[in-house]
Amino acid sequence: MKSKFLKMVIPAFAILLAIGMSFATESINSSQIGYYDDPFEPGIEEVSTNCIKNGSGSLCQEEGYQLYDTPALNAGDELRQP
Repeated sequence: MKSKFLKMVIPAFAILLAIGMSFATESINSSQIGYYDDPFEPGIEEVSTNCIKNGSGSLCQEEGYQLYDTPALNAGDELRQP
């Protein structure tokens, strides 16, 4: 009886755990909007990028301009390679 119960409960628990963990992870391929100021174009430009705000890699650039997380282009909001 105990063995039959465990054979049903453990796989069901594993499936529920897998479903729950799938919602807890971030997608690696998600893109983010990056902002930069091109002095030859009016206003702030935006571009889709795979860079992240809290990355550990080098700073991200588009057309030679630093990418930021917000259109305010504040220091500390620089986007970096993941």
